[in-house]
Amino acid sequence: MKLRLLLLSLAFAGPAAPALADDVLPTSAVPMRALAPADEYFGRARMSVLGIANTIRDAGARIDEGSPPPSMVDGPLAFVGDAIRDWQRQFPRDPWIARDLYALELVYLRVHNPQGLALARSTENWLVRDYPDCTAARDARVALGDTDEDAGPPRDAWGRFADLRAPLPSPH
Repeated sequence: MKLRLLLLSLAFAGPAAPALADDVLPTSAVPMRALAPADEYFGRARMSVLGIANTIRDAGARIDEGSPPPSMVDGPLAFVGDAIRDWQRQFPRDPWIARDLYALELVYLRVHNPQGLALARSTENWLVRDYPDCTAARDARVALGDTDEDAGPPRDAWGRFADLRAPLPSPH
């Protein structure tokens, strides 16, 4: 039964993995062995890649809903950095790492205090240092204003982040 599930998941995931990887890292194809398995656990909190992504997404949603940001930063997000470092140590070419680092940076920007800004800056530095040519690194630089792509007067990081989340103008 387990073999059947494994083969079925590989049949569906195999063709999509290189296409997804091209969006994140500029590689023509990412071999399956470079991707972390969903049932692998990382860091002291033993988080899976899905658990990492869900924790980042849920913390951002809770902050948006009014939860105190320190409860998210000192709570669930406190384990994410350690888990991503362990994940990166074991699967350094996994393209999902860059995407999760960018998502983590954006959540830290929602904190609206010096600690959140420092954590966002640290996460951006990590992403740009280890994955400099990926789309997520470029977007991370834009979110913190570390690129010339920002036009107009200088603005703080939270203002630029709000611009990134603004609805797109109607095509009409």
